[in-house]
Amino acid sequence: MDKQKSVPTSRVGRAARFGLLASKVAGNMLLGSAKAMAAGKNLSRRELLLNANNIHSVTQQLAHLRGAAMKLGQLLSMDSGELLSPELAAVLARLRSDATPMPHKQLVDTMRNAWGERWLDNLANFELRPFAAASIGQVHLACTESGKKLAIKVQYPGIAKGIESDVDNLLTCCV
Repeated sequence: MDKQKSVPTSRVGRAARFGLLASKVAGNMLLGSAKAMAAGKNLSRRELLLNANNIHSVTQQLAHLRGAAMKLGQLLSMDSGELLSPELAAVLARLRSDATPMPHKQLVDTMRNAWGERWLDNLANFELRPFAAASIGQVHLACTESGKKLAIKVQYPGIAKGIESDVDNLLTCCV
């Protein structure tokens, strides 16, 4: 999940991402059902829903959305085998440390907003590529001028709004 993308934050944008994901999953189920019927097999809805292509699509989308959506995938990845096969849980397990990183320009802007225009002045080195990326932020290695190693956690810009949008969308669906 190396591709860099900004966190979608608007309620409509996040709902649209889930809509596209649902369409992709439904399409995969239809295709899988047609292939199974052509081969003379009868797959259950569970088998059609929880196939590797669908789990991969869900994992990619949750990694891009980050926030509450990604946290849901992380929780699902800890399934003890009651819902998901071990192989599918392993695919989702990538969500525990492998979110889509923010673009470099957005990272630099975020650091500038948090630490000021001269944020790099006290650092000898700052790795633009995060060594960890999770649901609300990513972590970068840095080194001070005196040689002290640092791990700097940077919160995704807009993540609070993204979580709020997810909660609002969920409440709209459930009320």
